[in-house]
Amino acid sequence: MSEQAGSRVIVVCSDEARNGKTLVSRLLIDHMLMTGHDPYVFDCDEPRGRIRRFYPDDSTLIDIEKTSGQIRLFDTILAQPGRDYLIDLPSHGLDTFFTVVEDLDFINAAHEVRVELVIAYVLDQTPESVMIARDLRGAYSAETFYLFRNAWNGNPLVSRQAREVYEEIEPDTVFNLPLLDREAMTAAEEPPFSFVDFLNGNSSRLPPAARLRLRSFLSEVFGQFQRRELSLDLGSLKKMGLI
Repeated sequence: MSEQAGSRVIVVCSDEARNGKTLVSRLLIDHMLMTGHDPYVFDCDEPRGRIRRFYPDDSTLIDIEKTSGQIRLFDTILAQPGRDYLIDLPSHGLDTFFTVVEDLDFINAAHEVRVELVIAYVLDQTPESVMIARDLRGAYSAETFYLFRNAWNGNPLVSRQAREVYEEIEPDTVFNLPLLDREAMTAAEEPPFSFVDFLNGNSSRLPPAARLRLRSFLSEVFGQFQRRELSLDLGSLKKMGLI
């Protein structure tokens, strides 16, 4: 979540469905909007297109399994590199997406136009999810890797093997999503609910107690995002010898 590389392609992914991946995408998008960025969203889950309903004017719905969708996604990013992109990737498209990344040599092509790849992996509750995170991190060790742990998903680190594999991941940052009660979550999951509008006081769909809980949740999550940005900014200043 820095501007060091010009712009970013944030790939939000997981090996399992219904574990908060789309919520993570929305949190990242809305935080970017609140901090002056202008992200464009690729919803790769055609025909369902869940996240596109929240950002109809700044998103494209594609089928990542089809060549036409892949061309549209990668060509757009490389031809228009001056803005941030977020790719909301369904779990069934995980292998396909990264196979195409390799086949197209997308990483090198993106670096040539000053685009940074950021992988945001949402950890599920199974040890297998931990292993896939480890393997994905290893395959893209030179790129930025964020690990998201959603409290709703439970703890996958109950076995010794899972804990040992988890230690091998070494993500750039681990973001923790705290528990959010179902009342607030249900309201937030209905388009066109916007976290930006909510924090600006433009949403009154929730009762006062639920609004307070959602505000606390967003304060915790966005606070983690901001601390990550601060650490990146300080790192840049150190590299330049300014601090």
